[in-house]
Amino acid sequence: MGKKKKKKKKGNRISNIPVFYLIYLTVTAAIIFAVVMAMQVVRSRLAEYEQAQPKYVAEEVFSRYFQPIDYASLLADAEYEAGDAGADELTEYLSNEIGDSRLTYSVGSSNDEDEVKYIVKAGQKQLAAIVLNLSDTKTRHGYDTYDFSHIDLYLNTGAYLEKMSECTIEAPSDYLVTVGGNMLSGEFVTSGYVREDILQYSPSDVPSIEYSVYTVSGFDGTAGGVVVTSPDGVQAQVNFDEKTNTYKADLVYDEQLAADYADFVTSAIEGYAAYIQGAQNVSLESIKGYYDTSSKVYSEILSMSGDEWMVNAGGGIDFTDVQAGEFYAHTSDIFSCHISFTQHIHRAGSEDYIDTISKYVFLHLVNGGYKIYYWYNA
Repeated sequence: MGKKKKKKKKGNRISNIPVFYLIYLTVTAAIIFAVVMAMQVVRSRLAEYEQAQPKYVAEEVFSRYFQPIDYASLLADAEYEAGDAGADELTEYLSNEIGDSRLTYSVGSSNDEDEVKYIVKAGQKQLAAIVLNLSDTKTRHGYDTYDFSHIDLYLNTGAYLEKMSECTIEAPSDYLVTVGGNMLSGEFVTSGYVREDILQYSPSDVPSIEYSVYTVSGFDGTAGGVVVTSPDGVQAQVNFDEKTNTYKADLVYDEQLAADYADFVTSAIEGYAAYIQGAQNVSLESIKGYYDTSSKVYSEILSMSGDEWMVNAGGGIDFTDVQAGEFYAHTSDIFSCHISFTQHIHRAGSEDYIDTISKYVFLHLVNGGYKIYYWYNA
């Protein structure tokens, strides 16, 4: 028998790797591990440092008080000087200062090295400062941290308080104005305007209703208040607008004119309404005496009487809710008033026709008596 050859045992593969490569791989792995660990340490340190920055405290404070603005909390917690001004007044002031501007904040400067300020702005106006102080607490690795200290609210207190005590008074130019019992002279008049919201379609011979604007400082609405009196000595109604700190006097209407001519004007306009609707027993002659026959108004009545669109009030006509008022003398021979009523027109064989009339009516002297010469629908 032949001799069997002995198989050589294969050695461990690692043992077959040259020592140089083993050392190389080991060192490389160690370096990679060290770099990874170092990067983790750096990232951790950077995160710790970033979180310690004061901007995050400022952001939290800004969100709490200014985004959106919480006036009640801000005025309760902030530091400011505003004299005797109350919370409502300061809220109104701040609201006016901000307007439609967007609130922003950015880091500002401070004279204290242990303090950081962030300036809050409304547009370009500096509204407040968020103040942070260096904290006694440090991070794990010794980075400084900051705590919220307070908010400095910037108020132009001098100008503000002066404005708060300044009021304007608007009154008809020929009326007497007293404040705190003292009559205001012309030196207090700062401007004027025409009341275009009253009698918007007046005839050309009626003068405009002019108002004067008075400006008074150091007045808080007490000690006699604002009193406005007409040339006839009648006290006007005065309304106060808190938002603008403005007193505005109403016109004083003439009660004597109302007593003398309310029935006259009512009969004239009711007669006109009945006549143009074809009511029985109402003729042109019966209403003619109320009108200036040379006026455009009278010509309109004549033209309306023949229109085919008229509702035939053969069954008669009634008037309800009759109101005649706002009698106002524009000159010694011209006055106006407002009259309104609901008319119920009875028509044979059909339901009543109901309509409303509302007119401003102007009268002037003609041959010693007042006649209607102009009107417009209210």
